[in-house]
Amino acid sequence: MSDPALFEIRDLTIETVREGHRRRIVEGMSLSVRHGEIVGLVGESGSGKSISMMASVGLAAASLDITAGEVAFAGRRFAASDRRALRSNLSHGVSLLFQNAKGALSPFLTAGAQVERVLAGRLPKAARRREAIELFRVCGLNHADLADKFPHQISGGQAQRVAMACALATEPRLLIADEPTTALDVTTERELLRFLTRLCRERDLAIVLIAHNLSLVAEYCSGLTILHAGQIVERGPLASVFAEPLHPYTQGLIDAVPDIDDPHELAPLAGSVWGGRSDIERCRFSHRCPFARPDCEAGVPALLRRAGHEVRCVLYQEDAA
Repeated sequence: MSDPALFEIRDLTIETVREGHRRRIVEGMSLSVRHGEIVGLVGESGSGKSISMMASVGLAAASLDITAGEVAFAGRRFAASDRRALRSNLSHGVSLLFQNAKGALSPFLTAGAQVERVLAGRLPKAARRREAIELFRVCGLNHADLADKFPHQISGGQAQRVAMACALATEPRLLIADEPTTALDVTTERELLRFLTRLCRERDLAIVLIAHNLSLVAEYCSGLTILHAGQIVERGPLASVFAEPLHPYTQGLIDAVPDIDDPHELAPLAGSVWGGRSDIERCRFSHRCPFARPDCEAGVPALLRRAGHEVRCVLYQEDAA
């Protein structure tokens, strides 16, 4: 029997009103992650990755309506619309790591003070400095060198590790990392992701890694969920998805990744995420799909199990029938 999920989102739907029209920007999004597992959530900018995860911890913008869905964490279940209850998880086992660490850190506090401020929630003052020194060490930083420096005085990689120390200060069981390597160079990016992988293994930490870079996800994640315009298009074990990508969007993302071992002409995806008709229930990739046909706009295709994972595409509906 497989381990139960530590964290689960089920059928999350988010709507907003734009120019007087109600628009569904996330539709039936589901995701689960177990202890010691890294799950990748992948899609282009605007696909709904960050909005979905922020909503799952009660941090969705006030202008967004959470119209359906359920979130479970550590055996407790909440309505996705219950923002106050979901925010309580942030102090009881869930931490966030944002893509712009220098923007997330306070410019008025030193690196050491930032970490000690988080520790104030669970430790007396006398013990905070000792714990901060240990967290700096775990994150590969020298407390003596960096503790008294402000965010603008340290590098992007160092700032990201300070943000990581702040995230770990709450002793989380789940870490939501929202494109944490966006502002980093390639070398620092790999170092940070190797560090996250080691934390996952050593602390039995569950991680949701939000990314648009499939090559990073392929190297560090065990599970993969691919989102396009608020709809899951493919989901399953990473090895299965990469061995046989079924959805045209997944195939397009893989074709757009350069490979020095197997050079090929990169094929960019045509169109934009939110193009196409918004007045009908449809596959939201149909306006960009090279295999589009009339029944793509006859409703939202169901998620079907194929080749060891799930795919949402009319190309496989006939097989199911």
